[in-house]
Amino acid sequence: MPSALPFLQLMLIAIGIVIAADQTCYGLNGTELDTTYGPCKPGARHSGCCAINRPAGSVDICLDNGLCMATDGQFMGTIWQDGCTDPTGEDPGCPRMCPDVRDSFDGLNKVLAWNIQMCDYGTYCCRAVNDHNNCCNNATAPIIKTNFLGAFQFETSTAGVASTSAPTSTPTSASAATETVFGTAITSGVPFQATSTSAPRPNAVCSKDKSAVVGGAVGGVLGAVIIALLGAMWWLYKRENRQRKLKEHYEEQFGQTWAYRRTVLVESDSREVRSELSIPIDEKQGVVSVPAFT
Repeated sequence: MPSALPFLQLMLIAIGIVIAADQTCYGLNGTELDTTYGPCKPGARHSGCCAINRPAGSVDICLDNGLCMATDGQFMGTIWQDGCTDPTGEDPGCPRMCPDVRDSFDGLNKVLAWNIQMCDYGTYCCRAVNDHNNCCNNATAPIIKTNFLGAFQFETSTAGVASTSAPTSTPTSASAATETVFGTAITSGVPFQATSTSAPRPNAVCSKDKSAVVGGAVGGVLGAVIIALLGAMWWLYKRENRQRKLKEHYEEQFGQTWAYRRTVLVESDSREVRSELSIPIDEKQGVVSVPAFT
């Protein structure tokens, strides 16, 4: 048996080399990626790669379909198709959203990685990792039609959790986009984390992103409604205040006028009474003598 120990050691070393080789990540064009990249599904024969070995705060989130979501700086929230552990990129476990070697990149030049840019709800486009232009306005850019781009991967137990298969269909060209559908999220030994590509990433701002436009429109409408309501309330308050003051003024004027009229009537009645009392009566003839006016 002692003679068998060297053989077993060599076998273990060989197995370790094979496993290490399987964990190597390659870009979409077959270029070997640096050690910051690792497989999103280490237990699988082949899987998509993300830079899961970068320092905290700059890693990307592995999605269930092998895509990566960036979390570093200005690229936060952007989606990437970085590569696979299969150097040929033809294994079914490799992510397939944008064109790759399996469809000869749709006749386009080979790229190291794709940035998947949102153009409108359910519509995305693919641009090369070093492309800083908006691919939504590029007629030759690959277009993706899907309502679900992927789900986050979490480290969970394998009991009772089903894994997803590859997309049912993939995009072929900018002129003939194909619907892409995914299943539920899968389990993985990779913790909740994310990676970014080693090559410089393009500007993550998409000029046709509708979320900011919709948010601005809703905010503008709500602001206009609030301003209109405040204006109406202020106008009603001023109107009510003016009517109240006019009412008080008229009541005061009416009270003064009524008091004056009563005073005049009382004085007039008094004069009539005094006049009647001052008229002389001829006692002899029993008639009232009215003074003659000349």
